[in-house]
Parts: sequence; C-alpha cells; structure tokens
Amino acid sequence: MKEFIHNEYEITAEWFEKTGRYDTFLYKNQRYTVIPVYGRTEAEIEELRKMSDYLLLMGDDTVAAFVPTRSGKFVAYYDGQPMVIVRSSVSPYARNISIGRELAKFHQRGRTCPIPIIHCRRIGQWKEFWGARLDQMEQFWRRKIETGITAMFDRLFIESFPYYLGLAENAIQYVADVELDEEPVGVDCATFCHERLPNVKWMEGKEQKLATDWVYDHCARDLAEWVRHIYTKKGNISAENIRRFFRDYQRITPLSPFAWRLIYARLLFPLHYFECVEGYYMTDEERKKQAYEQTLRGIVSRSRENEQFLASFADIAGLAGRRLYIPKIYWLFY
Repeated sequence: MKEFIHNEYEITAEWFEKTGRYDTFLYKNQRYTVIPVYGRTEAEIEELRKMSDYLLLMGDDTVAAFVPTRSGKFVAYYDGQPMVIVRSSVSPYARNISIGRELAKFHQRGRTCPIPIIHCRRIGQWKEFWGARLDQMEQFWRRKIETGITAMFDRLFIESFPYYLGLAENAIQYVADVELDEEPVGVDCATFCHERLPNVKWMEGKEQKLATDWVYDHCARDLAEWVRHIYTKKGNISAENIRRFFRDYQRITPLSPFAWRLIYARLLFPLHYFECVEGYYMTDEERKKQAYEQTLRGIVSRSRENEQFLASFADIAGLAGRRLYIPKIYWLFY
C-alpha cells in the first residue's frame, strides 16, 4: 500500500493507524485517510468531490478534501479495488455544539449548493427504492419457504417477514400520501445528507466529515435515522434525547409539516430489519451470522415496543399541542 500511494499520489506514507473507520497516515502535518469506495460509481465520486469542495469554499473546515492522483483522477484502484484518499487537519473534528445544531448547519449549507447533483440524488425516490427492496426480499422469502429451513435464522425470517412486509407497505403508502397532501417549502429542498448518519464518526471527534458518506436528499433522511439510532440504543428512555435533538435542530431550521411527515414515514420503514436479514444472508462468517441471529431475535421480540414508540412519536418529538398534524397509523394503537 505504501508503494502504491507513493507511485499513484506522490505522497509518502510512513506508517498507518486506524482513526475512526479507516486507515490514516500523516504527511507534511496533515492527515490522509484511505477510503474504499465499493458500490460508488466514478460519476458519484466526482459529484461528492464537488460537494465537499463547495463546503470547503464556504469556509467549512470540518470537511475533508479529496486528493487527486498524479493523473488528476480521484478514484484509484489498489489490487483492483476502488479507493479514494482525502486530506484533513491532523486533529479530527471536535464537535463543540449539539448534534442537532451541527446537523442543521450542515443541511443549511447543503441546500444552497448551486451544483447540479444527479448521480447522488435520492430525494423523491424513497417509494421506488423501498418498493424494489421489498419486492426483492419478498421473492427471496418465497424461495426460502420452498427450499426449507436449514438454520434457526431461516425460521425467524420466514415467520417474521409478513409483519415487516406490512410495516414497509405502510411506510411506502405514507410517503405517497405526504406527497399528495402536503406542499413542500424551502426546508424541503434537497441537501447534503448521509447515506446512514449513525455510521459516521464526526460526531465523536474521530473523523472529519467525509463526502464518501453523503447522498443528496431531504433532511428527513438524517433526522429519522438519528432518531432510529437513539431509540435502538436507549429504548423507552430515549424520549428526552429525541426531544432535545429536534429542539436543537429547529433553533437553526424549523421543520415543515411535509418534513415531519417524511421523518415519520422513514421511521415506519423497518430498515433495521432489512439490513439484518440482508447482512445475514450476504456473509459467510459464522461469527457474523450468530450476531445477526441475535440481532433479529431482539428486533422481533421488541416489535410491540416499537409499535408503541411509533404510536407516540408525535408526543416524544415535542409536537403535542402544536398545530402540526402527523396522520396516525391506527393499527399501531391496538
């Protein structure tokens, strides 16, 4: 790897260390991070580079800059695998304000980006993405019924899927209703979001903001995924954390009825279930399979608790008594 980096980037990497999720090294008093970019096209990487350059131009020094190769490209191939290198200050970003306020500022800057974003664009596409994912899993579920049970996870999946199929269909319909019933306003414009906010490490001061984590979407994506993360981590004692998170965010950017309903729709979609099932059947490592089985057992056993959380979300988020209406999914209340 050291020789490859020297030949490809004309940068000398003396020694590597793990900072956050990736290998990093120091060179000329700056930190360089080596990031595998599986599943990202070169067109997406080019857009992400432009997005990060825009924030850097706006004076946001919490963002890492893409480093070009000697030939001026931003994706290099090491042993056939695509990777990028980004550059930042030696010390990772140390967040000194709440996650809600920091996220609101990040979204606020992203909404003003004048660059046309096409390949990383996800706004308005949730129904299609979720529908395709649901159809794919339903087909797999039917095949699994036909081939029979060979592991305990198979049984858990076969028995639980119809419930999560229904929940996912509710989420897809909810998005469709939002788009029919509510008029989007300024806050509902596309902005820089994270593919999966809880996976990034800048909140913990372990990394800069890395554009390889981003997509171009509605802010509800990040808000819902952070709420899902807090609730999964803390369960029924998460209410005050969630309320504070939204209060801090709205001190910078008040949310519209359209945004609130999209947040709720995304929380309805059982993403944690889908990721667990997909993860199990995509790995060959027995240790990981056992971990996924434990995770699925937990998800299924807490399904009623999750229903209660979804039913009381408006109260938990601090919307009680305000003139904001989040239509109810009535079966959650029985």
